[in-house]
Amino acid sequence: MSIGQVSVEQENIRLVEQLCDVVNRRNYDEMDKFFAATFVDRNPAWSVTNLEQLKKIISAAHQALDQQITQDEIFSSNNRVVVLLTFHGKHIGTFLGIPATNKLVSWTSIEVYRIEEGKIVERWVQADTLGLMRQIGVQLPS
Repeated sequence: MSIGQVSVEQENIRLVEQLCDVVNRRNYDEMDKFFAATFVDRNPAWSVTNLEQLKKIISAAHQALDQQITQDEIFSSNNRVVVLLTFHGKHIGTFLGIPATNKLVSWTSIEVYRIEEGKIVERWVQADTLGLMRQIGVQLPS
């Protein structure tokens, strides 16, 4: 790679960074340009079969938790981008059946994106959903 050229890894990182910015701005329709039509989401917290469902879940989370994403670390290898995220928000609406508590919340997530031809085709998520649930008062068995 000569000076001035951008590697595929750098392009893929930029794609995921731009997606995070779009989500933080709540421009859900703008998300379409980042995802392939065959996109598959692999998040154990929910069952999403397409991008429209993912946008609805993200929108509902914003309405209930008023969160912003911070990218703590991001790196790429071949066609995958790994990003470590922290979400900060406030529980302002019903979430997981729990009415708003107005508590400040934060949780982390590790996400892996597989990218082909400049589009996200697959995403794996491992988020601290249990920690978030505890913060908003969900009673969990000991």
